[in-house]
This record gives sequence, structure tokens and C-alpha cells, in this order.
Amino acid sequence: TRPGDAQPRLSFFWSLPRTQFEQWERDGMARWLDEIAALWPDAHQRLQGVSECAQLARAGYRDAVMTRWHRGRLVLAGDSAHAMSPQLGQGVNMALMDALALRDALRAHAATDAALQAYQAQRSAHVAIYQFWSRWLTPLFQSERDRLAQARDVLFKPMGALPGGRGHMLRVLSGTQHGWWGKLGLSPGFVEAMAAR
Repeated sequence: TRPGDAQPRLSFFWSLPRTQFEQWERDGMARWLDEIAALWPDAHQRLQGVSECAQLARAGYRDAVMTRWHRGRLVLAGDSAHAMSPQLGQGVNMALMDALALRDALRAHAATDAALQAYQAQRSAHVAIYQFWSRWLTPLFQSERDRLAQARDVLFKPMGALPGGRGHMLRVLSGTQHGWWGKLGLSPGFVEAMAAR
């Protein structure tokens, strides 16, 4: 639910190669919902109100590793600066963190160019690990390479049980992983607000 809104909501992500999208639309919703029912009955129940393709948002993506996030007074942020697979679910978080870092850099530096360089340096140091994981994990989650998917299913659970493995996985999924071994600190106010919930 959202603050002040008791209506339960969910995001449901279904991955298709771009070349198959038109065929998916032609096949119709009933066939797709039957496929979901076979894979995940609980998800199928949640999608009962979906009856037309137009009710779902289509989102294409590609990796974008930009070497420069600004030119003059034009600044890239979010996916325009560091597009990656939506598989890690960090697009909105990273865009919001970009905005905050840009604000802070502009406040800290009198010269615009210095501020924008500081902004890019700070944020690219954070998003680099997400771009790496996005590029190398996407074939495990979004491809028809069944053997890779089987290896993923066999290995990911024990990897999470290794010392530090679960914490690393949770930091990646929460957007707080910084580089290979670091982590972003959360503000005390945020931690207190979460503890209160």
C-alpha cells in the first residue's frame, strides 16, 4: 500500500524478447493468463482484473554505460545516464538518488562544471556495480538459455547461505550496495521511520 492509500497494489514484471511482443499481443490475454496460472497460481489470481493488453505497460530496455553524464547545463539522470535491465528493480531508486546527489553537488560547488563532475563521480561509483550485475545476470533471468537458468536455480540459494552472501544479495536488491564490498549508509531518520512501521 501507499502512505495514505489503503488500496493494495503490486508490480508484475513479465519478460519477453522484443521480437515476440507482437505475437504475445495476437495470442491474447487468455493464453497468457493460462501460462501464468500454470507457473504461479497465486500470481494468476492477482491478475484476474487484467483482460486487455492495453492494461499493461510495455517497457523495452538496453544497457547504457555513458562516459559523460553532462554537457554544459544539460545533465543526465536515471535511465538516461545508466540504463540497465529492470531485473534488479532499482531504476526508480537510482534516479531518486541521482536527484539527491545532483542537488548536493550543486550546493557544494560554486562552479557548475565542478558540481556536475562531482555528481557523476559520486553516482557512477554507486551504479557501476548495478550495471555489472545487470549485464551479467540478465542472461540468467531473461533468456531462453535453460542450462544457465538451471545453474542459477541450483547455485543462488546456497550462495545466499555463505557468510556474507545473504547480506550482499539483500544490499544489491535494496540499492545499498556500493562497489564490491561497500554499502551505503542509511540516514538515521530513515532507519527510525522504518523501525516505527
